[in-house]
Amino acid sequence: MIKKLNREVIPFTEQEIYSMDALTLAYIGDACWSFFVRKKLIDTGIHHVHILNSFASEMVSARWQCRILYMLEECLTERELKVCKRARNANTNVPKSATVEEYREATAFEGLLGYLKLSEQQERLEIIMTKAITFLAEEFNSEIKQKK
Repeated sequence: MIKKLNREVIPFTEQEIYSMDALTLAYIGDACWSFFVRKKLIDTGIHHVHILNSFASEMVSARWQCRILYMLEECLTERELKVCKRARNANTNVPKSATVEEYREATAFEGLLGYLKLSEQQERLEIIMTKAITFLAEEFNSEIKQKK
């Protein structure tokens, strides 16, 4: 395994990425989304790690990813929807922090991001993640207003 890390990388074709195990795509998508959210939080000027981690944990939760995917579904292509469906239907263990539906939808969202990242569709990935973070910001602001 370690020896394989040092070898020359042979790029995957788009079809190979599309056909990849859905949980592998979600694994990469989870990392993409987590990094994107953390970078956006740092860009706000907040530099206290405890506060950053608190916001990031909530924003990358299955609950919010589920809601993001519902918001995005109408603007996804047929191929993107198929990736989501495969990831949604992947056999995984659901943690206690989320319902089965939330976790499956979150896995679908992460699978989509992983597919876009690995297939080097950077512009589309940025569009999707920007829509997602904008949605989150609006929802968080709405929740704050309701609590006042």
